[in-house]
Amino acid sequence: MDEVADKINEEVIMQIGAIPYEPRHTKYFRYASYQENLSYFQKASLIVGHCGIGTILNALKFQKPIIVVPRRIKYGELNRDDHQMEIAKVLEERGDKNIYIVYEESELEEKIMEVVGKREIVQVENRGRENLIRTIKEFIETFQG
Repeated sequence: MDEVADKINEEVIMQIGAIPYEPRHTKYFRYASYQENLSYFQKASLIVGHCGIGTILNALKFQKPIIVVPRRIKYGELNRDDHQMEIAKVLEERGDKNIYIVYEESELEEKIMEVVGKREIVQVENRGRENLIRTIKEFIETFQG
């Protein structure tokens, strides 16, 4: 995520927990209270996280797009079962337009660029819509006056 952050024109803030790596291209923190985490979710334009239910529910609560990367036993990230893979597959089957699944870290950058690009298109479309509404209002006001 740190390397991707250097390629996008967005502020990126990472929660890194106890890992020894310290990001070079992002702001980061190790741990935060539940309320602090909610504040980050609320301010975010995109959330990238593991496939934990709490992370997903918080993204949905604030109607934020989320990219989830399930933790995997084969990478030593889980020790009992691949429940995050099971969650990811169920989410993928549901087809929620705000939840994106990335199964391999090598796919993450491409997915982030795709989601950021979609958001920018929506922002441009919204500005175009706002400009059209403003123009119509101005037109109507000219004939009413």
